[in-house]
Amino acid sequence: MLITTIMHIPTTSSLFLVVLGALYLTPACAQRRKMQPVMVDGAVQESEADLGENAMIESILPSNITTTQPTAAPAAAAPPAPPPEPYTPINALLFSGSPGPKNCRGHVIMNLAVPKPGPATPQCYNTPGVVSCANFMANKDDGCEARLFAEPDCKMFVNLAVFIPEKRTMGGVYRSMEITCGVESVEPAPLNLGALQVQH
Repeated sequence: MLITTIMHIPTTSSLFLVVLGALYLTPACAQRRKMQPVMVDGAVQESEADLGENAMIESILPSNITTTQPTAAPAAAAPPAPPPEPYTPINALLFSGSPGPKNCRGHVIMNLAVPKPGPATPQCYNTPGVVSCANFMANKDDGCEARLFAEPDCKMFVNLAVFIPEKRTMGGVYRSMEITCGVESVEPAPLNLGALQVQH
């Protein structure tokens, strides 16, 4: 009714209002002025407000929401240290008989107990008789070895025995031995194969 009345007024401003009103009522304009949901306090609500095409919807998060930072993975634990060796005294047990399948045969000629840490310089020991088998026992950390000789007073070298923490028979014929402790083990150098060495 309002538009019809305005159209009867023959003025330029009236004509402009009629055209503006027609554009306002077109479907394209109605789509731009559609109703949009509004986020208020974390909940979606329908609003009666007309929102334009470029309107910004501000969302307000609830104040009780907290963010957590990811925690770093715990560092890997160091591997446990190996248990210490059981205590083994430095001991040389010498027999008159030859080595058997597991033990020395014959009777004990000499039972030599060396106080720890053992002699750092070579110490010579004469045996009371001819030795044909022996056990040399000590911890590996003691680093003890015995040089075996066929004659008294550590003359005429025949063999070398290393003290180990288990009972192992060692045969031979000897009349004296030279004991040294605190010897560091050395890795043997690789064999020089000469012309037989594989070329890479």
